[in-house]
Amino acid sequence: MNICRIPGSDNTSVSLPQHLIGALGRLQSRPPGAIAGSVYIYDLVDQCTLSASCSVAAMLGYTTEAIHDMGLIGLASLIHPDDLTLVSEHYQRFTTLRFGEVITIAYRMKRANDTWCHLRSRETPLVIASDGFPLQILGIIQTIPHLSLAKTRNFTLVNRSSNRRKPAHVNAALIVQ
Repeated sequence: MNICRIPGSDNTSVSLPQHLIGALGRLQSRPPGAIAGSVYIYDLVDQCTLSASCSVAAMLGYTTEAIHDMGLIGLASLIHPDDLTLVSEHYQRFTTLRFGEVITIAYRMKRANDTWCHLRSRETPLVIASDGFPLQILGIIQTIPHLSLAKTRNFTLVNRSSNRRKPAHVNAALIVQ
């Protein structure tokens, strides 16, 4: 598992909380398909996934080679055309998420067998800078085969407009000074 250290203002490093590292390690050790989804940590500074319990490509039935052959846009080319704007807006919100805020989106991606897979993704800041801007995102992406497209759209709109905050003791974000 790749663990990224975030430099603090005093040139020290802060590592990810050990309980999160342990939980991700346990998820990674499960066989593919045992979890209908993936828990991941995304680094906004380096624009990369630091750790994931399962790759989205594997969830959709693609090999690493198949994704590599898709070129620079890779997985983005598999998003349903009608969902592209919604997904783009969702990911742009990562940079403005605040401590304790959770955003949710439901969208479709094409499986390796050319069928559409309904996915739901939820993200929250994991590591935030002392100025309140997120550095890393903790997310989960799950397949949602039981939702119709109409329910998916309604679910996304309701959760996107919600800006509920949890009490401070419930949040797991790490503040980097």
